[in-house]
Formats: sequence, structure tokens, C-alpha cells
Amino acid sequence: MNTKSKKNVIAGLLLLVCMIACIAIATVCMPTVVYADSANPFLQVTCGSADKTGPGWSWDTDESYNGTLTLNGYDGEEIGIGGVNNGKVDIVLVGDNKITVTAPYGNRAIYTYNVSTLTFKGNGSLTIDYQVVASNQVHMHGILMEGESSSKNNGNLTFDDSCTVTVKVDGKVAAKNGSVDAIYMKTDDIGSGNVTVGKNATLNIDLKCDKDYQTYGIFAKGSIALNGTVDIKMKYTGSGSTYDTWRDVYTSSSYTTCLIGKNAKITSVCPGSNGSSLTAFPLVANGGEKISSWTKVLTDEQYFENDNCLVHVWDKCANGVSFKNYSYNKIATPLTFEDKAEYDVPASVYGGDVAYSSIALSASGGSGEYTFSVVSAADGNRNGVGIISTESDFNKIYVNPNLRSVSEATEITVRVKDKGGYSKDVTVRIGEVAAPTYSATVVPIDFGTVRVGYSPVTQVPLRVANTGTGKINCNLNSITLEGENASSFTLGFYSNPGSIGAGSENASSWSIKPNNGLAVGTYVATIKFSGTPEYSKYGGSSVEATATVKFVVTEHDFDTSTWEYDTTKHWNPCKDAGCAVHGNEAAHDTEGELKNVAAATFDTDGYTGDKYCSVCGALAEKGTVIPAGKYIRVSQATMTPAAITDKLTANDLVFASLDPSKYTVALWRVFDLTDNALNTASGQYPKDSNFVADHEYAIEIEFAAVGSYVYNGMDSKYWSTFTVNGNATELSAATTLGGSPLRKITLVAEDTTIPVTVTDVQVDFASGDTTIVRDGAYTFKATVSGTGAFDNTVTWSVIGGSAGTSISIDGVLTVAANETASTLTIKAIANGDSEKYAIKTVDVYSKVTIKQGTNTEDLYKKAGETVSLTAIAAPSGYHFTGWTKTGEGDFANNAATSTDFTVSTTNVTIQSNFELHSATSATWQSDGTRHWHVCACGEEVDVAPHVPDRAEATETEAVTCTACGYIITPALGHVTHTPGEEWLSDDTNHWHKCTGCTEKLGVAPHTYGDWTVVTPPTATVDGEQEHICSVCGYKQVESIPATGEPAQVPVTVTGGNGTGNYTEGETVTITANAPEEGKTFKGWRDASGNIVSTDATYTFTVTGEVSLTAVYEDINAGGAEQPSGGQPGGEQSEKTGLSGGQIAGIVIGSVLLAGIGGFAIFWFAVKKKKFADLIALFKKK
Repeated sequence: MNTKSKKNVIAGLLLLVCMIACIAIATVCMPTVVYADSANPFLQVTCGSADKTGPGWSWDTDESYNGTLTLNGYDGEEIGIGGVNNGKVDIVLVGDNKITVTAPYGNRAIYTYNVSTLTFKGNGSLTIDYQVVASNQVHMHGILMEGESSSKNNGNLTFDDSCTVTVKVDGKVAAKNGSVDAIYMKTDDIGSGNVTVGKNATLNIDLKCDKDYQTYGIFAKGSIALNGTVDIKMKYTGSGSTYDTWRDVYTSSSYTTCLIGKNAKITSVCPGSNGSSLTAFPLVANGGEKISSWTKVLTDEQYFENDNCLVHVWDKCANGVSFKNYSYNKIATPLTFEDKAEYDVPASVYGGDVAYSSIALSASGGSGEYTFSVVSAADGNRNGVGIISTESDFNKIYVNPNLRSVSEATEITVRVKDKGGYSKDVTVRIGEVAAPTYSATVVPIDFGTVRVGYSPVTQVPLRVANTGTGKINCNLNSITLEGENASSFTLGFYSNPGSIGAGSENASSWSIKPNNGLAVGTYVATIKFSGTPEYSKYGGSSVEATATVKFVVTEHDFDTSTWEYDTTKHWNPCKDAGCAVHGNEAAHDTEGELKNVAAATFDTDGYTGDKYCSVCGALAEKGTVIPAGKYIRVSQATMTPAAITDKLTANDLVFASLDPSKYTVALWRVFDLTDNALNTASGQYPKDSNFVADHEYAIEIEFAAVGSYVYNGMDSKYWSTFTVNGNATELSAATTLGGSPLRKITLVAEDTTIPVTVTDVQVDFASGDTTIVRDGAYTFKATVSGTGAFDNTVTWSVIGGSAGTSISIDGVLTVAANETASTLTIKAIANGDSEKYAIKTVDVYSKVTIKQGTNTEDLYKKAGETVSLTAIAAPSGYHFTGWTKTGEGDFANNAATSTDFTVSTTNVTIQSNFELHSATSATWQSDGTRHWHVCACGEEVDVAPHVPDRAEATETEAVTCTACGYIITPALGHVTHTPGEEWLSDDTNHWHKCTGCTEKLGVAPHTYGDWTVVTPPTATVDGEQEHICSVCGYKQVESIPATGEPAQVPVTVTGGNGTGNYTEGETVTITANAPEEGKTFKGWRDASGNIVSTDATYTFTVTGEVSLTAVYEDINAGGAEQPSGGQPGGEQSEKTGLSGGQIAGIVIGSVLLAGIGGFAIFWFAVKKKKFADLIALFKKK
């Protein structure tokens, strides 16, 4: 071959190479098709390939690269499906099918690549049995989905229809660091990666693995929705413990987007260290609440209303061995929410109190834990309407009139929702919110008639009543006095009122009284109240009210025939009953009668006499006692005498006051009462002579007050106490000494030759009180006997008492309130001889105070004794509730009306208690004539006769009690009305007629739409409009008055000029725009698409609104239209073209054809060669 020929051949070859390169490039631009591994013995199909069939299977594909694999009795090995750019694949199961993986090539039973959605359908079954004992690293997958990229592979998996798919995967892979998963989405290579089990489908997963981590029942990228039957059983066959990466289900997305449907039946056992992931799934049948919050149910099945939900999730316990069972089954009782009239809320007043339903909302059944809410209002206004949450009125409906504003009565929809998410609605009527009214009254005051010189009159409260329905604002200055006598009265103030509520009366802010010292006359003034309405837009700027106040003063009328008096003066009384004013008042004189005069003798006292008033006869001045001449009378005394001996004289006696700041004590006179002959000093015994042994002496003592103190000689409450030579001496109250500060004691002089001894000591109570009660004080006395001048004093002590119990040096025993001892021993030791003492043992009692009603009874009992209690009869309207106590002790039964109480070591107060009868339930009890509630004690309360809601029963309406709902008279018959299909109507309402009677059913006002003008009015002729009820089709026709002037109608021109408003009948000329190059004007088209004129300048008469568009056509278009200048709204030709695949095919074919043709021209035409030359060329070396 010459050089030129070689060059030509090379050029031809280059042209051929270019052609082949073009084909390769075009091939790259074609959609990618991936096939299963064709060199391996398992079923492999590819989307977009030819349809195929085989034993137990068939494959159908379409031009959109979707495919359907039908398995009908298939019993084979792995299945691989190649997709094309997100093609969808359905696997239709017919009958029983099985995949047994014996010699896995790709370590998966079902494998897809670039498949948008793989859906199992049909009503057959498929069992995957995949078992491996790994000899090298194996990652086992029952179903594996992956792809080239997420944009070409959504990777969704769905189990639909009534199919049953069972995935059994058993791998011993731990030794080779393998893994086992039942369903696995390769998240890096797919898009959505969702898994869905339809409500009628069944998915069973039976997985066993000896590897302790990264083992999954379902591994998804997106959300998991389990709506059918899912049974997941996972078993760890290795040794040791599993990690958290053992999961029954797993998603790399959020579990909150997953769900378990209402009709799902779920069973799962997962041995992972954290247990089942299903516990994080929301359950649709439980209001979206997660499984982990379910109540554990072990035995009794519960059922949701109308649902068939049964879920069991066995989750591993903390001990790593046993499992806990989360289960959510059905609930037996449907959710019930009755529509009750008591839920209705009464009318209220704007600015007034919140209105409440008479009873609280209540529901039953369902899954419990009810939540109530207001979801809508018929008038669209829910402001101020709600469900109260405070404990006292919990779940009552309220209307806050201030938030709702003035509005008419309407209906609201109230919804109850249980914890399972179920809800029921009822319709409740709420009353109107009325505009407030403002008015007030002041109560008149009449202080009556008094005499001049009257005592100050007590102020009385002013009473202002709000007689309107709105609150009135006011302050202390809202009350004023007006009129001629306004200054004769004084206003007082208690507290600032702030406001007076509707229907309320204020009697605690203002007061009024007449002034003191008013002269004779009649005094009248006007009391004026001025307040402001709370809301001025309803009540103006002020609210006023007035009333009168009156006071009359007259002269006194004294009774001069009667004298009244006290100890110093006398007077004539006023004839008015209760009047304390005195007439002719004067001091007593002493010129009247002298009574009770008596002369004193040596042995008896005398008396100066009492002087009486000569005017009124009252005692004016009492006389005085004249002491007896010989000695001052002996005091009636119980006393311990001071000792005197034959070695002492009277002057040796030393007197000492026990309170020298108040009085002093001194010797006055001495008499020898045994031998009067020895009284030689002016009839007295010489004060410097020794006392004679065994003689009795009268020793008279004189008391003198100190400073401002005055000696009270006649007061029986006071005793005089002093000492003689250090020995305590008491004199009793002076009751017979006529006020003299002189006292007398008698003593016997002791014989000093007699030896001094203490012979005996006795202890006893100082008074008659012999019961020792805890928290009390008691005085004891000690009597010491002896001879000679013995010491008669003792030292006191108490034996056996607790802390706080003690006895004073004077013998006063104080018993502690918490004294636990049952007895105390009082001991008195003689100070003159400590060997001589006396003891007295006393019992300690507890004071038991029993209070019943207004009566109180005190008992004294020892600890351990019992008190029998019987409650008084319960007051009318009350019942006994039990006994209570303040202090210690035990009731046998504090709830019984008769019981025993065991006394403790403390004082105790016992109280019987009663409470008003009250209903235990809002539910009425009833019989044929009355209804009532039942108190906890069984008593009937709120008893009342039935209140009929209508005069008589109709054939459909019974006579029912409006309070309790009791059916007084049943409906007459025809219980169930059946509405006919035809709507009947009149001018205002439409209804259905009952097919069995003439009862109108569903009567409601027409619901009209907007008015439609049928005939527009003209200047002189009325038009007509109509609107139609959207419910029954009733048509209401109404005339439209004539306009009285020519109508203006619009003319719209597109693609020309002449647009504007014209009078009907006016002639209009429009002109089309000049056509563009290559186009010609075709005509004017109206709104209906009709050509009305082919003249570019078109003249017509206006009869109504018109819209015209200029239409053009290509000169060579053969009639094809073009709207004017591409104007908006113009017609557009449909856009057509080839698909990308078609274009690619044309390009490839064109390149191939051009390449072959070019080479043929070059070889055969240019080179003048034959085909044999071409063959020979390639045979040459």
C-alpha cells in the first residue's frame, strides 16, 4: 500500500473511531440500567428488560422502568432485582412461596438496586430461610436495599394487601466478625428509606445471631409505620451480654415520625442492653403517646372503642435476664359524654360576676383521665368562655362577661378527650351577656323624738342599695347632706367603699347622727348619693339617689310628785320611759329622821345613829360604832397563836408587819383573863410584868395604815397577817369590829418548867376540796402537837411526782399538766423534831370535759378508767359525724353515737360533732311524685316535687321533670320520626315531614347565598334579583328599583382602542391595532369565542357589558389564529417535543448512519474502491 493509500485508510479509520466515540458518549447520556449478577444461579430480573417467566415466577416490566415479579409456588434461591432510576417494583405473592439460601453469592436473600419502592402484595406468603455458619466474614441480610445514589434510589419498603412475609435469618458469624440483619437499608445509597407494614399485612422476623453487637430486626433510614401484624423474635446465641446495637427496629431518623397504627398487632422480643426501640414509638390509638408510658396489663384484656389494637413488647429488665411486658390492649367501655341541661350557663351581665354551669362536666368509659375543652362557639366568639380548673368548681363551664362582652345567647361545642386520644362533643347553651343597668336607692332615716338635753345619739349606718345590674364606683365623698338642716347632722365614715356590686347593699361605709345639744325643734335634711357607672358607655356619667333624715327635739315633762335618789342626791324623774334627765336635782340634807341610835356599854358597842333626808326620806349619813369600854371584841379568827411563856412580859413582845410598806402593827392593851385582880394598871395588866404560867391573856393590837393606804376595817375579803416574836399570826376578816383598826388575840402563857417535845404531826387538806386534778393547785395544812414551847412549823415535800409537780413551803401542791403518776404522797416533817412526820397519799385524776352543743360537763377520772359517751340528738338538718378530742386518750369507736373513752394521764376535752346534711352525688333519686338527693348518712335532702317541662305529652315528647329528668308522663306514641327525602318550605323556614305523621323535622331558617341579578334595572324599569337557599333550593325573588338615569356599562377592547364606559343605546366605534409583519387581521372575538366582525374598524350599539379581542393570523398559516401581540389571556399553542430518551436514540442513530455513510462515500466514491479491497486491506500485515 502506498503512503497516500495508507493515509486515506488512516483517515477512514479515524472517522470510524470518531463515530464509535460518539456512540459511546450517547450511551453515557442514556439512563443507567443495572442488572443482577448474571453469572450466579439465582433469580435475577431487571427493570426495562424483556418479560420473563420461570418455575413459580414471572417478570413483567414496562417502558417507565417499573416491574412486577409474581411468585406463585416459588421454591428457589436468592432473588436479585435491578432497577432503573427509581423504578417501582411489586412482588405479588400467590399461594405459598419460599426462598432457601444455601450457597449465597451476595449474602442476601432478596436484593434490590436502584429501586424506588419495593412492595410485597397479594394474599399469599413468602418464607425466607437463610442460615449460615461463616467460614469467612459474612454480612447476612434477609432483605437488602441499596443503589447507586440517593437520587436514583428512594429505597422504600412496603408490605401491603394481605400478604405474609416471614424472614428467618440464623447466622454464626461472630468468629469472622460478621453481622446478621433481617431487613437492612444501606443508608448512604438510598433516599427516603421508609418501611411500612399495611393494616392487613403480616411481617414475621425470626433472627438468631452469636455476635454481641450491630444486629437489627429492621434497619431503616426514614420512618417506620407498623399498621398490621408484626412479630419480631430475636435471640442471642453467643456468650456474654449483648450491646445497645441489638435493636428490634432502628431508624437513623427520629422515632417521633414513626408510628404504630390503631389496628396494629405487635409482638417483639429484643435482648439488647437497652431493650426494644418500640417503646419509643407513638401509638395512634393512644393519642400519640409512647409505648413506654403504657400501663402494664398482665391479665384482663381491655379494649378501645371500635378498635382492635393489641401490642406486646417484651423489654429486658435491669437484671439482664428476665423481661417486662409493655402491653396496650383494648378498653372495655366506650367513651360516654352525656348532653345535660345542667351544663348550660345562665345569662350574665357585662361587668358582673362570672357565670357557671350548675354542675361540673363528667364523662365515663374510654381510657380514663378526661380532659375537657371548649372547641367552638356558634357565633364564633369564644372569648371569656372556658372550663374552670380550681378545686372548688373543677370542670364547670364558665362565662366571664367582661371578656366575652355584650352578646346574645349562643351555643358552644364542648369536647372531652380521654388519655387514649378519643373525644366526644356535646352542645351547651350559654346565656346572653346583657348590657349593665345603673340605679341606686338610699334608705331614709328617722331618729325619732327626744327631750331637750338628750344624751348623745348613737350613729347609725347609711344603707345604699345598688338596684341595677352593673357595679357603681364610689368613695367616701359619694354621700353628702343637703337642705336647711344639713349642718344639724354629722356624717361618719367606716371604710372606703370603692364600689357597690349589682344587687348589693352597702351599710358599712357611711354613718350619720344628729349633733349633740340641739335646741327644741324638728330637723330634716337630704341625704344624697352620687356614684359613677363602672362602664360609662352603658350608664352615662353618674348615678344619683336621695333620701331624708329626720330628728325631733322637745321639752321634758318631770313628775314632781315622785322623788328618786341615790346615796348623795335626789330628783324628780322625767315621765318619758327610759329618759335619764333629772329635774329639781339637789343634795340630801341630814335634817330628817335619826334612826338606830344605841349607847355603848362596857361589854357592848354603841352606835351614833343613821341620819335621813328631810326632802326624799333617803339615808343621808350612816352612824359609827362606839367601841365597848372594856376591850375590843375578839376577832373571829382561825389562827396559829404566837407562843408566850412565864418568862416574858408584854413589852417583850415584838410585832412585825409582813408588808410594812402598807401598814404597821403595835401593842395596844393587855388583860389577864384568868385573874382580873392582876389588872392593876388602869384595869389593864401591867406591860412590864411577867406573864403567869397557864394564865390566859387578851393582847390587843393596833394597825396603822402607811402613807396613802387606808385601813379597810369592814371588807371581808382581807385578812391581817403579822408576826409576834417571829411566830406567824393571822387574824380573820374584820366582820364585827365596826371599822376599828384594833384587833385582839388570846394566848396562854406556857409553863417553862414543862419539857419541850413534839408528840404528833397530822396532814390534811386545808379546805374541803379533796380531788387532786392534773394542772391544778391544792393547799394542805399540818397540825403539830407537843408539850412545852414546841416549834409547830413543818417542812413540806411531795413523793412520786413527775417534773413540774411540787409543793411550796406554805403547803401549796402544784400538779403538772402532764403528771404521769396515778398517786402522790404529801409529806410534812416537824421542824422541832425531824423524826416526827406525817404523810398523806392522794389519787391523781384527769379532768374530762365533755362538750355537746351549748352544754359542758366536767368529770374527774383516773388514768385507765373509761367514760361512757352518748351523743345528743342531732339538731334539725344535721347528722352526727363523730367524736373528737383535745388531749390524750382513746375512743372505742369515735364514729359511734354511743361509745366508751379510756382516760389517759392528761386532761382532755371531748367534743361531739355534727354537720349539715349534704348530697353525696349530683344524681337525683326519684319516684312518681318527687325527687331528692341522698346524704352520706342516708337521709333524704333537697326533697322537692317534680316540675313538669310541658303541660301534656305529645306523641313524640314525654312530660319530663326539669330538675331530675324523671319521665312523669311517657310520650303518647309514634316514638321515632322518620324524615322524608323531600324538603318542604315556606317564606322563612324549610323542613322534612315525618313519613309517619305530620310532624315537621329539622325546622331551620333558609340559608341564602349572595343575591344574583336576573334582570338589571334601567333608568325607567325595575330590575330583578334572586338568591337561593343552599339547603332546600327555595328561591327568594326581589325587585331592584329603576336607576332613574341611563346605565353606564363597560366596554373592554384588547388589541385595539375604544375601551371605556358607555350609556346603554350609545353607538361605539373601535379600531384594531396594525398587524405585525407576516400577520393579517382576522376579526373581533367576543367573550363567548365568536367572531362578531371581520372589520378592523367596527361600529356597534351598546346593549350591555361587552369584551372584544382583536385576533390575527399568519399570512401563510392557513387559518391558524394568533391573539393580538401575545396579549395576556391570549391562546397559546400546545408545546410538544420528544422525550430525552427519544432524542438520545435519534442522536445515536444519526451518528451511526452519518459515520457509515461518510466512510462509504470516502471509500467507494472518492477512492473508487470495492468491498473486496476493504477486506484485503485488513488481511495485509
